[in-house]
Amino acid sequence: MKIVQSFWSCSHTDLFRFTAGWAGAEYNLMSWALSCLLLKEYYPNVTLYCDKVSANILIDKLKLPYSNVVCRLDNLNRYHPQLWALPKLYTYAQQDCPFLHIDGDVFIWKKFNEDLLAGKLIAQNEEAATGYYESMLANLESELTYFPTEIEFERNGKQPIHAFNAGIIGGTDTSFFKSYAKKAFQFVDNNEKNFSRIQVSNFNIFFEQYLFYCLAKQKEIKVNVLFKEIISDNKYRDLGSFIEVPHNKKYLHLIGDYKRNKGVCEQLAFRLRQDYPEYYYSIIALFNDTKIPLVRDYFWWQNDNSETTLLNNHHHLKDSFKHGTSEYKTDEVKNGIEPSVIDKREVLKSVLELAKNSQQQSVLLQQADSYANDLDQFENSLASINKDKFINLSREYLYARDISSANHAEYVFGITEAVYDKILLADPLNEVIETKYNWIVIDNAPLEFIAIELMKQHNMEESFLTLVVPECDQYGYSLADIDNLDLLLLETLNESKSIRQLFTQIKFAFDEEDLVNSTAEFEKLIFGRIKKGLINKSIRAIIT
Repeated sequence: MKIVQSFWSCSHTDLFRFTAGWAGAEYNLMSWALSCLLLKEYYPNVTLYCDKVSANILIDKLKLPYSNVVCRLDNLNRYHPQLWALPKLYTYAQQDCPFLHIDGDVFIWKKFNEDLLAGKLIAQNEEAATGYYESMLANLESELTYFPTEIEFERNGKQPIHAFNAGIIGGTDTSFFKSYAKKAFQFVDNNEKNFSRIQVSNFNIFFEQYLFYCLAKQKEIKVNVLFKEIISDNKYRDLGSFIEVPHNKKYLHLIGDYKRNKGVCEQLAFRLRQDYPEYYYSIIALFNDTKIPLVRDYFWWQNDNSETTLLNNHHHLKDSFKHGTSEYKTDEVKNGIEPSVIDKREVLKSVLELAKNSQQQSVLLQQADSYANDLDQFENSLASINKDKFINLSREYLYARDISSANHAEYVFGITEAVYDKILLADPLNEVIETKYNWIVIDNAPLEFIAIELMKQHNMEESFLTLVVPECDQYGYSLADIDNLDLLLLETLNESKSIRQLFTQIKFAFDEEDLVNSTAEFEKLIFGRIKKGLINKSIRAIIT
């Protein structure tokens, strides 16, 4: 089975500024690097179809170890740049032997099952559309003038929309893919004059995944799928859980919102740094050379950010933390970073302005002083934490902490039988702020969403807890939502304890009868909170 990937730069000439739907351009390149490197662990021969721009970065500069590179996708540069599925269709049509195309946001930790690969047609899973896809297709039907007969037949039969997710797609029937690609390009070419009337990015789903479903159905060809469950288009769960690999999950696909989730993107970056540090630092060095800021810059305090220096520093800090020689206090580097008081206040002001035009949100205006006072308390507490504590922490120590903790979840949960004997400790450097409202919600959220959340929170009796974690990045800290159960775990772990000891102590906070009737649910709950703590760096594993 031939393994192929395809990267079209969508007519962009600068991949250091092209996010491709990710939270930052660096994550796009990190995703490609990790996807390729993991594939090469299991399949010696992986071919990349690309254009000149992507070849220059992935091959010439990053030197990703593709077995073969086919640079033909510049042929697509005449097409609309938001037709990101076209290079995949083009690549499918080039195959003359059984193949599997794997997206650059797919990551594997084992080989695919041979029964799966034996199929005439292969896909990740079948999708059942919700009203969201239905409304998108209805809009396309009102504006486009040409549809393939296979789609028209399906729509005339009033069938609900189904599709096949193409995170992986391929099979032994190469003649099908040549016909399918031809029909897809006809679908696009015959509607180019209509693109000004549609959201072009929405079109990809239908000329790729929906057409594939309709054509396979009409030809009565079975599609082998990686996941047997039919998944609703908005119900993908845990496909971005890096904390679960490789012990619980062997396959991730950062579909849709996962790419825009900064937490998921950071876990992607940490995974690349942990497993393939030379490629991670190569990407960092390239961004440094171009003077383009990183979304999270962990290296702003270093004078030399060349690839060699970064990689050497990585190994030094990893060893120093492992052997307990890292010193967490210093007065040599002061970042002088203050919390984003003005930004948050400006957002709150905009939310209140929005409320003036909505009678239903009058409660926002009535409680304006309550919101402002609580935000002041939050920001003042955050400023005090940064000024009095975090500003004196060693950046090298914090980065060494991050490098060391990257594999903690794998260490704790990798061997199920040994999990109860693993030792945990709450990180003493972190702080917690208690407020009436949740001010994390105000970051990067639509104003309407913030307004609704603040109104709901006004009538809540419980306060909100925000974990403040010192960071060595350009911000100096990160924030995470926690609740009273998380706080109980941290208080219990103020001294190192085994997970078995933690369970014994935590049980006293729960009703005894409830525990007897739901032991499995209780353990699942606590394990979930431990994983959460390992991600937000409130809990660390003591590796012995």
